[in-house]
Formats: sequence, structure tokens, C-alpha cells
Amino acid sequence: MRLVLVLICIVYMVRYFYQNRATLNIVFNIDLTTILSMIALILLYYPAQASLMRVILEKCSDKKLPFFGWFRIFILSSLLNMVLSQAGNVYRAVKLKSEYNISYTRYISSFISFAWMDLCINLFISTLIIIFFKPDLQIGRLIAWKILLVAIIVVVATPILVEILWRKIKFSHSRLSWLHSRTSEVLTVSVNNIKDFKYLAKIILINMVLFICVTCLLHFCFQVLDAHIDIATLVIFYALLKISSYINLTPGNLGIQELAYGFLGTQMGIGMAQSILASAVMRIAGTSVFAVLAVIFGGINLLRHRRDYAENRPLS
Repeated sequence: MRLVLVLICIVYMVRYFYQNRATLNIVFNIDLTTILSMIALILLYYPAQASLMRVILEKCSDKKLPFFGWFRIFILSSLLNMVLSQAGNVYRAVKLKSEYNISYTRYISSFISFAWMDLCINLFISTLIIIFFKPDLQIGRLIAWKILLVAIIVVVATPILVEILWRKIKFSHSRLSWLHSRTSEVLTVSVNNIKDFKYLAKIILINMVLFICVTCLLHFCFQVLDAHIDIATLVIFYALLKISSYINLTPGNLGIQELAYGFLGTQMGIGMAQSILASAVMRIAGTSVFAVLAVIFGGINLLRHRRDYAENRPLS
């Protein structure tokens, strides 16, 4: 089903650019300075992203992780996720269990905390920037910052309400009771961690670095297409990128992300062609740099054994 979805998206984009061939010529005018700037930003992005997850993992598991050992796991697991859906998450969980004795439950707690806090903080930063720089910015007929505010409320409130509700539920069946206790532990750890302000400050600081990296990268991607857009509009594309990273309909949201950018660009008066191409340029640049990192850390050998991590593993 996912492969069919990817093919549909690719066929649609090929057909669109076949009918609008002139827009593709702009891509080939990227200068060396822009390319090197994009590479530098991407090389900063991956260690920062790994550092963010490392901070959350250490907090949720009470274990210390050496950065380079964890960075290797992070890169290789991300590679697997590009090839087989969720295989990278299984690989990451297995490696953390075998090498650092981090239980699967604690890893899941870390993963949920990472996704929740990452999304909340970035949506909050995006909303503040739009309100400060361009409060009247619209997506179609809707005010952009109000859309993000609704998203923030939903994202922030959901795990807190689920955690409160889950604590009140009791099960008599042993297996259901075990599942309930594990799920409660995951939710409780995720919610309680936000009470540590020093920990929260680290998360916000790293997220700011990531935010700057990606928005600058988006700026270069649009700039090479002669689409000069303001910071508030860049932030909307960043927010869409962040949300879509946690809703994977295809591997790496290939095709889906490009069409989503195209639709958003149309709604904001930028144009579908430039927006799709900006997403494609960013994907190609990011994937190229990532591929080099993956090869350095042994990605080719891992891909030969990728099926070992395609099956679900029991939690313990």
C-alpha cells in the first residue's frame, strides 16, 4: 500500500513538471557557496538531533550514553527507517538494550517524550515568530498563528489527559494489567519529565539550534528557486515539515512531503512548482549528506541484514 502511495505521488509530480518543464531549469543554477552552506547546516543538524534524543534517553533511562556510540546507533537506525518502516526503531531499541541495558519500555518512554516535546517546542517557537513578525499571515483564509495555536493545544493536552485517564483504569486480566502498567509507566515518565526545568532548558536550547538550522536550510532551498520568502512564511513550512516527520505515510514521507509543500505553497501564493522543488532540493541535499555519514558508520553492512530488524520484538 505504501509503495502504491509513493508511486501515485511520483507519477503526479512527474506529470506536473512535464507540463511545467521551464520551472526545472532553475534548479541547475545553484552556486557552490549555497551548496557548501547547505552541507554545513546539514552536518550541524544531525549531531544536534542526535544530542536532543540522547538528552531525553538519558533522562528517561537514568543511563549515560557516550556520544559517538549513540550517534552511530542514531545514524544507522535512521537509515533503516528510510528503507523499512519502523525497522530503525526496532534496531535502536535492540542496540540500546544490548549495549547500554536500556529496557524496551524506557526506550519507548524516551521516544514518546522526544516526539512530544520536540513537536510542542517547535510549534510554540513557530507560533511566537509568526505573531512577532507577521501576525496577519494567512494559509488560505485562515490566520496561520491561530492554526498553530490549536495544534499546540492538541499536542500538549493529549498525553496529559491520556495519562490521567489511564491511571484511573484498572484491569483484572493479567496480560491486560501488564500492558496497562507498561503503558502507564511510559506516559508517567513522559509527563513527569517536564517538571525538571534544567532538563527542559537543555531541550529548548537544542531545539533552537535545530530550528535555526532547518529554517536557514529552507531559506537556501527557496532562494535557489528565486522564491524569496519572509521568515514567518519559512516558519510555516518548517512547522509542516516537523508535523509530517511524525506522520509517516511512506518511507521518509517521500512524495507526500513534496505534495504537502506544493499545496501549502499554493495556499500562500508562492506557487506549487517552487514549493515542491524546495522540498525536493532539501530532501536531495539532506539524503546525500546522510548517505555519506551512513556509509562511514557501516550502513552498507547493516542494510544487508535489514530483515533482522523488520520483525516486531517483544517488550521487556
